[in-house]
Amino acid sequence: MKWLILTTGHLPEAHVMADFLLRQSQDVALFNIKRRPRSQSLAVLKRLAKKRGLVYLADLLLGRRFRKLYLDPAVKIFPNMTEDVVADIQRRCRTVDIDDPHGEETIHQVSQIGPDYILLLGAPVVKPALFTLARQGTLNWHHGLSPGYRGSDCVLWAMARNEFDQIGFTIHSVSEVVDGGKIILQRAVPVRKDLDFSEAIADVARRGMDGFLEVVGRILSKQELEFTAQEKGGTHYPPIGFRAIRRAHGNYRKYAGR
Repeated sequence: MKWLILTTGHLPEAHVMADFLLRQSQDVALFNIKRRPRSQSLAVLKRLAKKRGLVYLADLLLGRRFRKLYLDPAVKIFPNMTEDVVADIQRRCRTVDIDDPHGEETIHQVSQIGPDYILLLGAPVVKPALFTLARQGTLNWHHGLSPGYRGSDCVLWAMARNEFDQIGFTIHSVSEVVDGGKIILQRAVPVRKDLDFSEAIADVARRGMDGFLEVVGRILSKQELEFTAQEKGGTHYPPIGFRAIRRAHGNYRKYAGR
């Protein structure tokens, strides 16, 4: 089968999936979206400010600047994905750096590959012009329990809202509704209390990745996937800001009894 993995900034989870597929002797292409140019980043911030307000924008920027006060950058979700390992994986599959996932050249290249499945691992919102090019479907790993938690940073948002029973992951087909496609696998993930804040969040992410690998394993073993339509409603969360990160950290400490 032909697989196309779409990621941003060469995220390690994309390489975990690529390595898994390569070990199964699959045909894998890895498309990596380069980091946004400064002009695009500013345009995104302007849209967020217009929609959420200047107070939210200021808090978001504070969160980006000071999140390391609570989230240890030394904690790696996939520590085995070293530079050498990633480089080896990229040598073993077709690796393409792109600027725009919906650009004419990208669409042409994906059409030429003709993937059976497109797998999204850290990709932005994908339009039908791209996700419909997969013969069998495009699948996404969402770090939240849809539809209650859609959008960004859902694990942290659930902690900030003190809803630890609403932490988990959703593997779903991709549709025009953001994080709203039919569910293939969804699981709540009990948050461990024996880890520090950063490691606990990383552990949730690892178990979400295990779920995505499980779904892909089902496809490889020719098991029929079951799809469940999502309920309507839910909340779409924006990128998290400083105050909510701090609140999530405080709630986790209470949850863990510290």
